[in-house]
Amino acid sequence: MNHAEMHLSFSLQIQVADECHAAPDPKALSHSFAACLAALAQNLPKEQAAKLARDICVRLCADTESRQLNFDYRGRATPTNVLSFGGLSEEQDQSAWIEEGLNRKPPVLPLGDLAICWSVVGAEADEQGKSLENHLRHLFLHGVLHLLGFDHESEVAANEMEQLETATLVLLNIPNPYADTAENG
Repeated sequence: MNHAEMHLSFSLQIQVADECHAAPDPKALSHSFAACLAALAQNLPKEQAAKLARDICVRLCADTESRQLNFDYRGRATPTNVLSFGGLSEEQDQSAWIEEGLNRKPPVLPLGDLAICWSVVGAEADEQGKSLENHLRHLFLHGVLHLLGFDHESEVAANEMEQLETATLVLLNIPNPYADTAENG
């Protein structure tokens, strides 16, 4: 899908934990992630692409914070590369307004939040022989796709998500991150 005629404005809030040494500054991350969203919008149906204009908060966090979030929300006591926390769906938002008898349009809710563990991303990039910047951008896209409702719980869903990721990364001149695993798997 190519939505070149679509002009989206992205709302990104970037936070970098003090413990994330040598992390890019928030302004650089915002530019990099906005480019990712623009590329992703070209590969999504128009309705889904429009959701990318909703607020996304990205926090680069340290191991301890990632470990705690992963334990609290997924029951896993290890840090992980990216966690996605979706906002309320439009249907949930509208139903609350209807129940309250409000006759005005509900506010636009955030798409959600991403917690990206800086040290895990760095270790994975080193281990996999990838550019740190490219791996970070890939994980950002992966997290955003989760915010849009994509998952990898089944083989079909995983293939759909992987195809969207790789098609988007091509637009960013980033090599297919799954190429080695597909060849070795």
